[in-house]
Amino acid sequence: MRLLIQRVLEASVSVDERCSGAIGKGLLVMTGFGEEDGPDLHHSPVFAGMARKLLDLRIFPGEGDRRDKFDLSARDCGADVLLVPQFTLYADCRKGRRPSFSHAGDPAWSCAMFERFAQKVSEENGRPAATGVFGADMRVRLVNWGPVTIWLDSREVLPHLYS
Repeated sequence: MRLLIQRVLEASVSVDERCSGAIGKGLLVMTGFGEEDGPDLHHSPVFAGMARKLLDLRIFPGEGDRRDKFDLSARDCGADVLLVPQFTLYADCRKGRRPSFSHAGDPAWSCAMFERFAQKVSEENGRPAATGVFGADMRVRLVNWGPVTIWLDSREVLPHLYS
């Protein structure tokens, strides 16, 4: 599982010129699942671990003399979360000029996994996560704050949870 996290002042995603999700200050999270995750990932501690890691990363400024430090998490400051499904996080560009996506998760189970992850993030955060639409041609707009962009790969961040 891979997450590309951007701290934003605002972000939205639309499909066919209709907004499917929008947030104010918070996190825009491109979310991808790989073939190694499999259709049962949601039963793994990795799944909940990635949701907690996303919400607990201290990448928001603190207050007072700490406002120039990464001091608060999304959970600490009640930040919004916008999750956008993105299989291209699994692009393999080692050969030729056209990326291969053969390591991306199968769309049949990745769609359900994305929906489950949105539900898990919503539960963990205590507020609903906004989402893009799996498999759709989406337009994503954002105002990056910082910019702050963080890459999380479950196999690198939570290797102790893999057997």
